[in-house]
Amino acid sequence: MPSEWASDARVDREKIDRARQNAEDLFKPRPQHRPADAAAPAENSVPSTESQPRRQPRVFSVLPAVPIKAAETEAPAQPKPTPRQRTVRRETRTIPASQFGRIRALTSYGMTQAQVADLYGVSVEEIERIVREPNSSHPA
Repeated sequence: MPSEWASDARVDREKIDRARQNAEDLFKPRPQHRPADAAAPAENSVPSTESQPRRQPRVFSVLPAVPIKAAETEAPAQPKPTPRQRTVRRETRTIPASQFGRIRALTSYGMTQAQVADLYGVSVEEIERIVREPNSSHPA
């Protein structure tokens, strides 16, 4: 049995070494195509900067800056708000008392009373009444 382990360890070591060499080869610089008459430099020597072509710098175009005064006068046009259609008075539905806190939260955090009324399918007056009487727990 120990001889099998030794051979397995040797095979594993060879696989690891081969994988490491392949990984190192991925990151090596690629050889430059040179004319056949040029002498090949030694592998361990550092390539001179003269033999490498000069890189072209990347140039990004930048839009010209707009003066502050021009930016203030050319403010983007704000879209005109569309007038909200008044909802026709619907049949009055009752809102459960358990929803009163949610209605107060919706109106205090940005929804209009008309939007909340649309959400619950009730009149705006019903929402106003709920918001006005924060401690009430039963509909009038």
